[in-house]
Amino acid sequence: MKRKKIKSVLKYDVLNQHCQDIKIIMKEKHLFLRPNLSLMDLSTESGIPVNAVKKVLSERLQVTFFEFISEYKVNKAKELLINIREDQFAISTIAAQSGFNTKDSFTIIFKQYTNMSPEEYRIKHFTIESDSSVSHKN
Repeated sequence: MKRKKIKSVLKYDVLNQHCQDIKIIMKEKHLFLRPNLSLMDLSTESGIPVNAVKKVLSERLQVTFFEFISEYKVNKAKELLINIREDQFAISTIAAQSGFNTKDSFTIIFKQYTNMSPEEYRIKHFTIESDSSVSHKN
C-alpha cells in the first residue's frame, strides 16, 4: 500500500513538472501563434511524450488541446486590444497576430472566453481622451 502511495505522489509530481514545462515553452516560444500547431508539435517542442502531454491537459489542467491553445491566443488578443497601435487597430490584424486563422474564428472563440466581442472588450478596457492619448480603464 505504501509503495502505491509513493508511486502516486511521484506521478503527480511528474505531471506538475510537465505542466510547468509545457506552460513555459508555450510562453517562451509562442507556439500558440503557429497556424497549425498540433499535439505532436507541442510534444516535440517540450520534449514530453504525446501521451504525457495529453495526460497533463486532461488530468492536470482539465482542458482539451484546443482549449489550451485557444486560451493563449485569447490572452494575446486581449493584450493587443488594450495596447492599441496604429498597425494593430483592425480586428482582423489582431486576430492574425494572436494566432487565429480567420477573423470569424477569432470572434467566436474570443466571445466564448470573455463573454464579449473583441470590439466590446476594446471599448470596455479603453477610452480615447480628448488630447488623443489612449489610456487603460482600470
